[in-house]
Amino acid sequence: MGYCCAAVSIRTEKRTSWLIQVNVCKSIGPHSYILPGAPKSLNPPWSYSLLLHQEMLTAEHLSTPSFSDGSTVTFECVIGHKPVDLKASKSVTCQGNQWTNLELSCARKSCGSLADFLNGRYEMTGKLFGDTAKPVCVKGYMLAGQETTRTCRDQGWDGKDPVCEPVKCSAPPVIENGQLEDEPFESYDYSQAVSYRCNKGLNLIGQSTLHCSEDGTFKPDPPKCFGGCPAPTIPNAKRIEGKSPPYKLGNFVKYKCEDGYKMTGEDYIVCSANGWDPEPPRNSLPKVKVVIYIYIYIYIYSGVNLPTNWVTL
Repeated sequence: MGYCCAAVSIRTEKRTSWLIQVNVCKSIGPHSYILPGAPKSLNPPWSYSLLLHQEMLTAEHLSTPSFSDGSTVTFECVIGHKPVDLKASKSVTCQGNQWTNLELSCARKSCGSLADFLNGRYEMTGKLFGDTAKPVCVKGYMLAGQETTRTCRDQGWDGKDPVCEPVKCSAPPVIENGQLEDEPFESYDYSQAVSYRCNKGLNLIGQSTLHCSEDGTFKPDPPKCFGGCPAPTIPNAKRIEGKSPPYKLGNFVKYKCEDGYKMTGEDYIVCSANGWDPEPPRNSLPKVKVVIYIYIYIYIYSGVNLPTNWVTL
């Protein structure tokens, strides 16, 4: 709702009666001058269009429900904003049937760009009021303490530059049936490497060398030490290709069923880190399909002789 002028009558009755009319600006329509956060019963003179530009009434006018003709009210920018034109008028006046146009227009304040800090920099969403800046350390360094995102406030960027300290990895993980090539340290610097080996007779699966990574852990995942695959037990089958036990990583075996048996599964299997791949096959006796055909010929029509070469049951 906007505001316009209306007459308010004040009548006094004593020996003499008179009528005083005072022009005031009051609510007149649906395009209300609503102030965010103000009580709904109060309608100061500012419109939805002003909300987009972040202007608001000054404190002395916030609680005034109506204004007399000739009244002047002043606007100011909301927190985090400043006038686009410093020479623009910040006031509007109640004249006749409407308020004069507001020249004041506000825009977000700029906090400026944040400079790089020691061994780090900022990833910024922008440099205006409300924008944020996330600290990121250069490779080989990590943030000390909890990560804190900085925000552009009314008085500038909040917080302070974080500290980036050198990446350190704790002792590398222990593996089953294997060990490190060298004695482990209590901690390792960024990119420092460690190597593993398996106990005698076992195969190493994965990468033998790990490095201290940017997040303070060793990568890739530690290797595994593999002892081999157990000898497959496949009744009623014989090995036709491949070596005999023990089976190490990469060894293969091919099987064939004995006469009278049918194979279920693959006949060729390979020893992998997870065991035989695919699973060893199975043999079973072939199923005998018995089909019994019964023909029943029924002739109900009287007077018809059956053919001599037909057999009846």
